[in-house]
Amino acid sequence: MRGEGIEALTHDVLIRRSLEMSPNGFITIVSIIQGVALALLAEKTFDDPSVLVGLQAVALLLIFVCVFYWYLTLSVLIRWAPSFLDCFLPFAIGGLEIPPAYFLGDARAWNLWLALFWAGTAVGLWITKKWTPPSHFGEARDAHRMFIDLARRLQMTAGVGALAVGFCGIFAYLDWTHQTFWGLMGVAAILGTIGFVVMRTENGAARIHQRFGVSRPPFN
Repeated sequence: MRGEGIEALTHDVLIRRSLEMSPNGFITIVSIIQGVALALLAEKTFDDPSVLVGLQAVALLLIFVCVFYWYLTLSVLIRWAPSFLDCFLPFAIGGLEIPPAYFLGDARAWNLWLALFWAGTAVGLWITKKWTPPSHFGEARDAHRMFIDLARRLQMTAGVGALAVGFCGIFAYLDWTHQTFWGLMGVAAILGTIGFVVMRTENGAARIHQRFGVSRPPFN
């Protein structure tokens, strides 16, 4: 009996530690990566300031906030035992945020890299959607369906954003005489994508919180 009790205690402690580690660890990793990206962005922005560079810098800053916001929302809604893939994704998504700072003012490279970022984000959301079982929400299977629906909508938004910014990058390569125009169009596509991501996340998270009796109005 004593051995069974120790085994049960060890099992409970292992589960609790595993579930507590994932959100705190991922938020810490994302924060460190974005701190590096933010420092680089500030350095590159003031190297060669212009209207296009300033707007691209603002768009990148909002992407940093959007990624941190999603991981923070994710850490509240679900708990999971970290796998190698779980540890890889924050570095992959966060790593894609760093190179665009080197392309400020270059409409072609900046747009195409941001298209790659949104494409990578869509893949990350697909992985999250695929490997989030109903058990993360206990008996509230409808809350699990809400979360899957939210991830699907965000995946679609990221995919559309990748296409929109990618087309701006392609046209910037083809149309050498209107680099500023295609750069501004890429910024507009990024801002529009971020707006839809935030709006859908706010509404989706509010619905899930309401399911558990927690008042969390959108944009509160």
